[in-house]
Formats: sequence, C-alpha cells, structure tokens
Amino acid sequence: MSVIVEFSLSSPRLNLHEATTAVPDVTVDVESVDVDGDGDVKTMAWAVDGGLDAFDDALRSDPTTTDVILLDELPERHLYSYRTSDSSELQLYTDWLELGAAQLHVECRDGTWFQRVRFPDREALGEFESTCEDERISFTLHRIYGEPEASDPDPLTDAQREALRLALDAGYLDVPRTGSLSAVASELGISEQSASERLRRATRNLATDAVADRRQN
Repeated sequence: MSVIVEFSLSSPRLNLHEATTAVPDVTVDVESVDVDGDGDVKTMAWAVDGGLDAFDDALRSDPTTTDVILLDELPERHLYSYRTSDSSELQLYTDWLELGAAQLHVECRDGTWFQRVRFPDREALGEFESTCEDERISFTLHRIYGEPEASDPDPLTDAQREALRLALDAGYLDVPRTGSLSAVASELGISEQSASERLRRATRNLATDAVADRRQN
C-alpha cells in the first residue's frame, strides 16, 4: 500500500544549501522538476518573501545550479528555472524516480528541504531513509499518511487549488474549451507558461492520488 510521507532533509551537501542559507528569509517553492534526454535535472521554482534581490545573486552563484533564468518577477515572488550543475554532490530526485516515488510538495528554507512525497510502499520509504543515512543527510519524519486509521492529505497545494478553480471558472477545462490559458494566467498574475506548469502539476497530483486509491481498493 502506498504511503504519503511528510519529512525534512538537511545537509550542507544538498542542492541550494548555500543560496538558501545566505538569504534565510526566502522560501523556495518548487513548481516542477523534469529530467531531459541528457539526464539533466531542470527545476522551476518560486522564490518567496523577503530578500529577493539578494537571493537572485545567491541563486546564480550557488555551485549546485546552472543556467539560472528569471521567468517571472512579481513584488513578493520571483519564478526561476535552473538546472542542477555537474558540481552538485547529491541528486535525490533521480533516487525517488528509481523507487517509484512521486513528489507532491517540495520547498526549501534556510538550508532545510521540506517534502511531501508519495512512496509506493513502506519498503521504498525505508530504502530512501537508508540512502539518506549513507549520504549523511539528516532525515526527520513528520507524518505518514495511508496507514491504518490515518487520514489522507490534500494532494494539492493552495496555489494549485487556486489555479484549478480559476481554470474551471474561466472555462479552460471545459470540453470543448471555452476559456483561454491567458485568462487564467492573468488572474494568477503569472505567465502562461507558469500557469500551464501549475495546472499540469495539479492534474498530475490528482491523477496520482486517484490511481493510488483505486489500487488500494
């Protein structure tokens, strides 16, 4: 039976450690992570809260990032895309893929990564914990869902739920479609690309949750 696990990770060897500890008031909220044909990991993430100008410099100088691009610039949040550099010591995303796990929510603040991940079973979770131990990563378990008498968490983040609500109201999800992506993006105050990424991630989380529930039944 699959389990959804909330936990945090910390280690100076993790990605973005230098950038987030240099500007501890900024929270990095990950929108999407993809692996291209060359095996490079590309991330889209929001930088939120104070010190955004300082964080821009810190992100670009962080040794674990390369090809940093500022996609959207709003008063209290910036959207970036970046690739994990060859000098990064650890890349846990590929470990999750090999275990059959799916990221539901990922954010980083002051050097600590806060995660909500769906693992296919407790054995996969145990393997991931062993990987953290081997790599000298501090793993702190906060909560496990999907076990007897445990309530399932919301598969959507607040931002994803808002994007879906606006897409429904605008008719973007109608068949045939009666609204545009640009209308959704305008309401959210982000680019069409960012809105599309958010809706895709929300749809993926809902689909993952629905398929997992059917398998358990």
